[in-house]
Amino acid sequence: MFRILCNNYWIMGVIIVRKSSVETARHERIMLFVTSILACVGAIFLCVTVFSAITAKFDLSDGVITLMSSISLCAGCFAASYTASKRKHRNGLVTGIICGGIIFFAVLLGGIIFVKGITAGGMFSKLVMIITCSSIGGIVGVNSRAKFH
Repeated sequence: MFRILCNNYWIMGVIIVRKSSVETARHERIMLFVTSILACVGAIFLCVTVFSAITAKFDLSDGVITLMSSISLCAGCFAASYTASKRKHRNGLVTGIICGGIIFFAVLLGGIIFVKGITAGGMFSKLVMIITCSSIGGIVGVNSRAKFH
């Protein structure tokens, strides 16, 4: 017997069973999380690819490369919170702040693991940058027009 998930129904063999509200809510939360992560990673990858091509073409200073990595991080934060709030259709600022907090803790954990230390000034500026871009993405995502009505 196989089991396939379709919107609000489970298709098990020939029998179609309606999902419970708990299963539907859990499925929506999982899809919200997965699409936000994919949007974040996709935006960061796209920015890093473009900036890598620019860096390979021109000789750039360390400050410019740091700026490019910050722009990539901001683009990823914006994309994640935009996607999440567009999917939720409400509470854009709160959704953006939550997405920003999750991304900040991922960056903090990555810094602790790979760099073996963090600086307080650098982390505070990253926190402000991440929360600002995520909040803007959440607000824009909630207020953007729906694709299909």
